[in-house]
Amino acid sequence: MAILKVSPITYFLKVKLHFLFTLFLISLSAQAQLTKLQIDYQTTPLGIDTDKPIFSWQMQDLNQSKGAFQKAYQIKVNNEKKQQVWDSSKIENSLSVGIQYSGEALKPRTRYHYTVTIWDEENEQHSKTSWFETGLMSTKIEAWNQAKWIGVSDEDLNFYSHYLSVFKLEYSIQLDSAFKSTKASFLMGGNDTRLMDRNKNIQGVRSSINESYIEFEFDTAPLNFGKNAKLHVYRVGYSEEDQKNVPFRSFEIPRALVNTANQYEQHQFYIQSNFGLVEIFLNGTQEEHKISENDDPSNSPRARKGFNLNPVGAGNNYISFHMVGDIGFSIDPRQKASFSNIKILNFRSPSNTLFQDDMSRKDYTGLFSSLVNEHPNVVFQEHQIKVSGGDKGLLVLKNPSKSSTPMLRTEFELPLKKVVKARLYLTSRGIYEIHLNGKRLGNEYFNPGLTQYNKHHMYQTYDLTDQILSQSKNAIGIWLSEGWWSGNITYSGENWNFFGDRQSVLAQLIVTFEDGSEKIIASNTSDWKVFTEGPIRYGSFFQGEVYDARLNAMIKGWSNPDFNHTLWKAATEVPLEQTTYQDEDFNFNELQFKGKMGEAAKIVKTIQPISMDEVRPGVFVYDMGQNMVGIPKVVLPKGNKGDTITLRYAEVKYPNLKEYKGEIGMIMLENIRAALTQDLYIRSGDKETIQPRFTFHGFRFLEISGIKTPIPLESIEGQVISSIDELSSHYETSNAKVNKLWENITWSLRGNFLSIPTDTPARNERMGWSGDINVFSKTATFLAPVQPFLNRHLMSMRDLQSSKGRFTDVAPVGGGFGGTLWGSAGIIIPWELYQQYGDIKTLEEHFDSMKFYIEFLNSKIEADSGYLIEGPLGDWLSPEGYKNDPTLFWAAYHMKGLEIVIKTAEILGRSKEVIAYKSLYEARKKFLNKTYFDYQTGKTIHKGHQSLRFGPPLPPERQISNGDFMDTQASYAIPLDLEVLNEKNSDSAIKLLAQTINRENTDELGVSRPPFSLMTGFIGTASLSSALSKYKRHDLAYKLLQQSTYPSWLYSVDNGATTIWERLNSYTNEKGFGGNNSMNSFNHYSFGSVASWMYNHSLGIQRGTRNVAFKHFILQPTPDPAQEMKWAKGYYNSMYGKIESAWEWTESGWNYKAKIPPNTTATLKFQKTIKAQIQLDGKPIEVNTNGIQGIEKHEEELWIELTSGTYSFKINKK
Repeated sequence: MAILKVSPITYFLKVKLHFLFTLFLISLSAQAQLTKLQIDYQTTPLGIDTDKPIFSWQMQDLNQSKGAFQKAYQIKVNNEKKQQVWDSSKIENSLSVGIQYSGEALKPRTRYHYTVTIWDEENEQHSKTSWFETGLMSTKIEAWNQAKWIGVSDEDLNFYSHYLSVFKLEYSIQLDSAFKSTKASFLMGGNDTRLMDRNKNIQGVRSSINESYIEFEFDTAPLNFGKNAKLHVYRVGYSEEDQKNVPFRSFEIPRALVNTANQYEQHQFYIQSNFGLVEIFLNGTQEEHKISENDDPSNSPRARKGFNLNPVGAGNNYISFHMVGDIGFSIDPRQKASFSNIKILNFRSPSNTLFQDDMSRKDYTGLFSSLVNEHPNVVFQEHQIKVSGGDKGLLVLKNPSKSSTPMLRTEFELPLKKVVKARLYLTSRGIYEIHLNGKRLGNEYFNPGLTQYNKHHMYQTYDLTDQILSQSKNAIGIWLSEGWWSGNITYSGENWNFFGDRQSVLAQLIVTFEDGSEKIIASNTSDWKVFTEGPIRYGSFFQGEVYDARLNAMIKGWSNPDFNHTLWKAATEVPLEQTTYQDEDFNFNELQFKGKMGEAAKIVKTIQPISMDEVRPGVFVYDMGQNMVGIPKVVLPKGNKGDTITLRYAEVKYPNLKEYKGEIGMIMLENIRAALTQDLYIRSGDKETIQPRFTFHGFRFLEISGIKTPIPLESIEGQVISSIDELSSHYETSNAKVNKLWENITWSLRGNFLSIPTDTPARNERMGWSGDINVFSKTATFLAPVQPFLNRHLMSMRDLQSSKGRFTDVAPVGGGFGGTLWGSAGIIIPWELYQQYGDIKTLEEHFDSMKFYIEFLNSKIEADSGYLIEGPLGDWLSPEGYKNDPTLFWAAYHMKGLEIVIKTAEILGRSKEVIAYKSLYEARKKFLNKTYFDYQTGKTIHKGHQSLRFGPPLPPERQISNGDFMDTQASYAIPLDLEVLNEKNSDSAIKLLAQTINRENTDELGVSRPPFSLMTGFIGTASLSSALSKYKRHDLAYKLLQQSTYPSWLYSVDNGATTIWERLNSYTNEKGFGGNNSMNSFNHYSFGSVASWMYNHSLGIQRGTRNVAFKHFILQPTPDPAQEMKWAKGYYNSMYGKIESAWEWTESGWNYKAKIPPNTTATLKFQKTIKAQIQLDGKPIEVNTNGIQGIEKHEEELWIELTSGTYSFKINKK
């Protein structure tokens, strides 16, 4: 037999070729892979509390070939013992979103590993494994292994007097009978540092020490002349008009309270101060004991109680003066009086004591003890401080601040056994920072986040398995601060300490060993210590943070084992009773614990200032170049111990206009209103870094004072804090201004999506106004992965739904004054989440609440007229809002809610609701079309209802009456967009809408605005561009988008905006703030709702009607018909993958490029285009070639059905 000899080289080449061919075959079979495995829209979530989690994943095609798809999938889930708890089996289905777990009941505190296997179009298998871990899986406190809520006792409540502007004050005065004294004064609000520095107030004052205060003078001298005693109130050093010896206000004291018989007895005064509005009571707090008068004498529920002491303005809409500040007393010469029973208390019930000058013991060591020991005219006798004026009189002021933010710690030691799992479950009333063995755990801020705490309280889970020490001591340290639990929340002083008056923590660490045993370290009063003399003297979202670095040494190593805690006290159990306000409507009876939902706030970006100006000597203002939300990081060189550095924050500076003379170049704080927004840092003298922990600010401009030379730009960093750590999309065009507008929208999203969707992150509000998120929720779903974030917000809306079904205007907390257009968020948001993310679970959870709200709106329909009356707000902040009848908008949104509830009922199989609501929908549609649209002209008709507006009354010529035409942009755009009009009214409404855009319009100031002006407010703006494009008026939508005269989107861009403004004219170069210095946020996302139009119509990326979550979607790119915008491009990262879309005008027509992710299909729609005009990759388009599955003509549109892949089309001119 012949033997074939092969040379070594030939053999090597054959082997190599075989190897390479094998790799090639492997690469072909591995062209698909799985990515983005998620549970409940989160990657590897730790500590979820859901018994039926939702699985999702994406299929990637590495070769980017056309037509890649998933034919089938299988999910296998194993527990920690590697036992299988679910095998879905092979499911012949291409869905990869919204797959609900259907295995054995999930157990608490268990990590589950799961493997997703898919079969692609070639029947090749691809697998990937990930994990999720359950939390306590219980809403009850019993799951916490007898852990206690621990914190501080009553005597150690955190109190920083110069940051407290809502409070109660009590004191007793007894005039000396032997001296026949007739006058004595108690002082508060003393030595406010803002009044001692001309650069820190807009009143133009500069007071020295003890030259600014509020004085309450008890004067019985009139009794000697048969008249009533008086209480004189002096305001000193707060305004240039203040006079030390002339009362600001005087009040007569009824004879029933003070008379000749009791004038020398002890008299107890009770002062209540709410952002400078003061009420004074004497010898009791009942109404008959009130001796002060109200500035507003009306009995209206909205009337302010008290008389105003704030020189800037009355109430919470102004920079707040006074604070508690320093307190003390003043005695005129040859007068003598005794003071006692001095207390400062919280304003909100239960009004616990923050400060009490203890005079119960013989050896007085209280606030004024140094004076007692040193001044001959001040003595302590009979549990009173007796003060004599002598020949010159005496004025004393002292700072009553005490106790820092609480710090807690415990130590524990583990047995010498192998640790296989260690989990810390932790939550707080207030916010916390957690440390283990000297290191901060995680990078999150402001945990546990804001929910409606009396209904749902979130907790976090920490994996400490690799961090705890099994053969030595361990230490846990927890630093607490107010957050949203205590302190200032919302604009109302009555809401200070809304949930509770002190912070506490609930914790359990469960350590599991290899032998199956466990050790539990739970929060308790025996093993945990608390310290209230640390360097963070106060931390508040609204007021700011005070840090005394001189105290750093006292806590050095505080979270390390073997720290010397001899100065620390035993922790105290903190019950809800007597620490929280509770009544029949607001209580904690239904409180449930909930594992963390979605991402917590964290630092998501860092930026550096772009410039610095020394606007006044020693006042350095740094421009961050971007209106941001977060904190600064300021690196300081060595300095002087005890120096105080003040940091203040503003969105804007005062412009160079004559009305701002004296303030030009300084930061503008008037729009921050009653939020102090001031951080203080008291230096240790070393090289040190200012980096607040327990506050955040909305600012572009950072003012630093208390330093002699400016800090270099490179030593300052803006740390952006947000719950949004990534964007899902991008939009870019040939128009640089439009690009800046889109960028501004993303910054407003980032800044306002911080634990909740706020209406502004800067001023004394920061509330979850439902109207804002109602119109912005669709845009938000395109901008970022917001499903868990908004789902959590919906939970708060359900928590606050009234017994009649009304959704609150604000969530959490409640309150507000919105109505239908605000409450409808409770229906709109879950529907947006379902369409965008395939989130049927949220629909199931929320459906009953949606239906309940519809029933509530039904109950608000007047039987005789048919009007739905549930307001008061209409198209908020519309330049022509006075022309609108809000009942049209309320009726339209009611119908939209009905439509969504009908569709949801169909999806959930609730057939009875479908039939009932369809009938109601049709009836309301007939009513709306007949009532609000003139049959002859098609114009919208005003029915005599006015929405709430602020400002002076309108002159007669601009007042609208029943039967007048509205004929406004919003009155056509909203019903068109919500698709509630019949065919006749739709045809006329789009024509009339076009007319309102093409013409001049008169705004509520009586000024005629040019054509193509944006005349809509929050609600109308969300519908305007969408309505135009739905009815093929893309030309007008583009014209509006690119208009730059006032009012328009780009007007703010031209005026230097870096975020979206609350008002279309928040600032103008000509008129500055236009008198709107107070209600004027420069970071409000509502007008940014136009971004959804950018994606849906400019790029043409639209949700499909066949499937949700972009399994099948529409591509309908719309180039600017006027060709003012030359090109646009962008993408959206959907649940199934990245969708790209780009168009560009050319001389011969226009080009279009698209990318359709694997496992999806799309319908590409070209308008006013025929097949012969289109080329794909330079060739005519044909069915079943190059990814095209079908071509159909639909009226003026050509529809092309596409598989996944990348496409490049050329559309030639006809």
